[in-house]
Amino acid sequence: MKGSDTIRAMKQGYTLNINKKSRIWELDFIRGFCILLMIMDHTLYDLAYIFKDVWFKDDTGGFWYWLSDFAKTFYFPWILRDFVWGLVVFFFIFICGISCSFSRSNFKRGLRLSFVALGLTAFTWVMDWFTGQENQFTIRFGILHMLAASILLYCFLRRLGLVTMLIVGLLAIATGIYFSYIPLDTPIESMGVLVHMTSAFYSADYFPLLPWFGYFLIGAAVGPRLYESRKSYFPRHGNEGWMSPVLFTGRHSLIFYILHQPVIYGILTIIGLVLFKQG
Repeated sequence: MKGSDTIRAMKQGYTLNINKKSRIWELDFIRGFCILLMIMDHTLYDLAYIFKDVWFKDDTGGFWYWLSDFAKTFYFPWILRDFVWGLVVFFFIFICGISCSFSRSNFKRGLRLSFVALGLTAFTWVMDWFTGQENQFTIRFGILHMLAASILLYCFLRRLGLVTMLIVGLLAIATGIYFSYIPLDTPIESMGVLVHMTSAFYSADYFPLLPWFGYFLIGAAVGPRLYESRKSYFPRHGNEGWMSPVLFTGRHSLIFYILHQPVIYGILTIIGLVLFKQG
């Protein structure tokens, strides 16, 4: 190899290394923080609505009873929980849209995520079948399904321009909010994928395309403008310390989303077997 070729290769390797470390870390942080809050919320849900009735046949004391009762009687009826939940979901989906606008392989990403979402549907259906229940765990159109569909739709809409995508996004949000208050009355069950409806369309994790695709599309539209240079707005200072787990979660959000509920359910089942001699 000639000297000039060696220098060129070193420069290319250096550039690749810089690009690997040049993630927009605040997006990873917000995404990771949202995922961790979601894990906490789902853990409290399992305690309140699944394991509380299994572990405690009668009122009793102790930490686990207090935590389960707190989740059921205070946390979930709390209006602040609903507000924070909506804010967290908005930021997560909005940032997914921003991140999508940086990718050049969205069609492949959308297809891969579609297969993952379908696999999640199959797995949760098997969980319902195995436990002899109906519509307890099955996810027919959850957040992964919605994001996969949103990515694929964005592949066709991305050339419309900023203004048009913003208009489409706002119309999607307005339409979805309208049907969340006045659900669609139709016998066509598949319409539940699009908007909230009055028929028995059930999904344990439910995110119809409208309004959520609107938030995604607005994020995808403004992402290139917010990050024209594709650089973080905030400097990083070496080891992040307490931020490292949040950033790690944000970089691997899909893995955490897929695995968190089986892991939570498994851990709580073991706790029940050990402490309460019940499954």
